[in-house]
Amino acid sequence: MNTKNKIIFVLLSNVITFILCQPAFAASLKGTADALGVEATKIGLALGVFALAVAGTFLALGKQEGGQKVTFAVIGIIVILSAPTIISILRGVTGGGVA
Repeated sequence: MNTKNKIIFVLLSNVITFILCQPAFAASLKGTADALGVEATKIGLALGVFALAVAGTFLALGKQEGGQKVTFAVIGIIVILSAPTIISILRGVTGGGVA
């Protein structure tokens, strides 16, 4: 077996291995993305509660933009809490699979 044939053999074996292992890679990638989504939701909720506390402080101090900050913080928390529902609705509408 000459060098050219060895290179072709190695390349083909790598391509075949990649094709056969693709479903396992996709499953682990989906698991990683799901775990990242859960952590992002927790961090977003924590930041939203912190923003609500800061906005409440602004409101208690009588700052002019206090009410607007409270409204934005509450809307942000609602969006973060409803994100999984929104994603599942969009997946159902587009036929993108089971959540």
